[in-house]
Amino acid sequence: MGDEWETWIAAGFKSANKYNACMLSFRFFSICGHPDDGQKRHLSETTGLGLDQVKFWFQNKRTQVKTMCWKEENYKLSVENEILRDENRRVKIAHCTAVCLTCCNSSVQNQLAVEMERLMGQSEWLQQEIARSNGTPPAANLAFQLNSSADYVFSGQHDQQMIAELAKNAMHALIILAESHVALWFPVPGCSYEVLNKMAYDQAYPGDNSANAIGFKTEATRAVSMVMMDYKSVVDFLMDPYNYRTFFPEVISGAVTNRIYTWPTSDGYNGVIQLMTVEMMFPSPLVPARKCTFLRYCNVLNEGLVVVIDVSLDDGSIFSKCRKMPSGFLIQSIRPNSCKVTAIEHVLADDTGVHELYQPCMNGLVFGARRWVATMARQSARMRDVHHNKTAPQVSTKGRKNLMKLADDLLASFAGGIAATGGGTWTVVIGAGTEKDIRVAYRRTTEGSSSYNAILSVTASLRLPLPMRKTFDLLRNLTHRCKWDVLVHGSVVKEEVTIARGVGNDDTVTVLHCKRAGREDRGRTMILQNNGYDASGSFMVYSQIDSELMNTMVLSPSDLPPGRGGPSLYPTGFSLLPDVEAAQDSSGIALGEVGGTLMTMGFQIPVKLASGDRMYSRSAASAIRLMTDTIALVKKTLMNEHSGIYGGEKGGPCADKNQEHAKGIHRLRSPCISQNLLN
Repeated sequence: MGDEWETWIAAGFKSANKYNACMLSFRFFSICGHPDDGQKRHLSETTGLGLDQVKFWFQNKRTQVKTMCWKEENYKLSVENEILRDENRRVKIAHCTAVCLTCCNSSVQNQLAVEMERLMGQSEWLQQEIARSNGTPPAANLAFQLNSSADYVFSGQHDQQMIAELAKNAMHALIILAESHVALWFPVPGCSYEVLNKMAYDQAYPGDNSANAIGFKTEATRAVSMVMMDYKSVVDFLMDPYNYRTFFPEVISGAVTNRIYTWPTSDGYNGVIQLMTVEMMFPSPLVPARKCTFLRYCNVLNEGLVVVIDVSLDDGSIFSKCRKMPSGFLIQSIRPNSCKVTAIEHVLADDTGVHELYQPCMNGLVFGARRWVATMARQSARMRDVHHNKTAPQVSTKGRKNLMKLADDLLASFAGGIAATGGGTWTVVIGAGTEKDIRVAYRRTTEGSSSYNAILSVTASLRLPLPMRKTFDLLRNLTHRCKWDVLVHGSVVKEEVTIARGVGNDDTVTVLHCKRAGREDRGRTMILQNNGYDASGSFMVYSQIDSELMNTMVLSPSDLPPGRGGPSLYPTGFSLLPDVEAAQDSSGIALGEVGGTLMTMGFQIPVKLASGDRMYSRSAASAIRLMTDTIALVKKTLMNEHSGIYGGEKGGPCADKNQEHAKGIHRLRSPCISQNLLN
């Protein structure tokens, strides 16, 4: 502490004319919150304040920090308590209402019949209420209305009343699905989501299976999560296309409003009906992106209770590969700045392009409800932490917001490059995306250096025999990182600062500092890293960032331009998904703690295209060789070091046996790419 004090006070005397007393005191407080008498005298002389003023300033500052910490901890504990209560209630209900499809006894069958009768009665009553309010004769039942209304609307889909009726019917069906605790849903052991009971659903809605006749498969899941955000803000993110895309950076690659049937008012989005087209992606080349067009309807049921409904219009097109049945979000305010979100994702989709590795994960994980609520919980927690982060007082709030936006853009760019989405901007050169057939794609760009006019994306998906939790922990472990990461080969890697923290310690946006041994300023590398862990999928995405740019954004921040207009970053990273088939025998154990892992690795680098927008053959060959070697290093490190991962430190020297190989790869991954990628 003595050396830091002498260094700081010397700098303080030199810059006393630049900073006021409050700034000098705050800078010293970030180093030491309890100055001794000598330090107080020096502070008094430097700032021009009296000794008593310095003393009371530090007392007040310590009290203020303790109060803020106490409030923040109390809030997080209350939210966790609410989550545990809700989870406990759902576990009790699942235990009491468990249905076995192979050995259903008479009591369970009777319970199922009673619940189906209640649901049918409620559906008929809701249909009569709709008919009474619209002044039209009631239909036979809600199931028939949901099934036949699509053709009815298509014949005059611009008719306001018909569109509104379809939206209201979908809303009532969604409310029934969201509030039903018996028969309609099966809890998935070891997971935080439920799968639709198809047999019970077909009994409740017997006519709603037309899409199955043409080869579509049903994917229907329900998940609940606490979101650290006001319910009105959640609605704003869901109803605005731009905010909707940025709120789910790794899920949505594009969203547009095609038509608005009912416009929002000064009171908000209550009653708004709009037609949207959304492209959803999953960060793996083996899972094609999905484009879906649907109605989105927002309705305020009560104060603090809002429902956002999605339902597709069946226009008779044979080219539509995804159709949304009544889906959406039931948003209930719990307390100020927090709400409970129940998500239901019910689609009929053509999954013929999905690789066999990911086929077992389609109903529940890849595009399921759990992924939506997990992303909402992570993004809302990070947004809140940006404004209340006390672990990095040297970084301003605006600086954290800028780095948070960069991290989101980095994740979106990584997922979009792997899925090759974006309206056909990516051109696939070669490969299907497996370990044996690595995929190479590129897109033209005007960003960055004029020497490069394209971005090359290289990706591959493979299966690892390690659980997702161990794989994720190993990849994040900084001690072992120099053994496989070509950006930090032979360097000491340390965590410089945590920009934002989401749900748990595994969900962070951080800045890493890589320093070569024996060098002071040369070899210093700053890395912006975005990682998150959830049973529905985990990721770790990072990119090298210029240290001067980093200092400018942190110390002298300014608002970044809207959209993807920030500095050019070339993401590298991993996307992880638990192997559902391998974990089927481990009932009761959380998904991701046992079994295998489906890992997707990808990176992007700037290249120069040949004339006529062609890619040089050497560029593709060098990229494939780089990916092959990196996969081998990652697999070797994971398999050799996973037993000792929990004993490693956050940073330290590394003796890399593949030093010369890593140096060669690093030359390809550096901003100035070698000529064999340009020629």
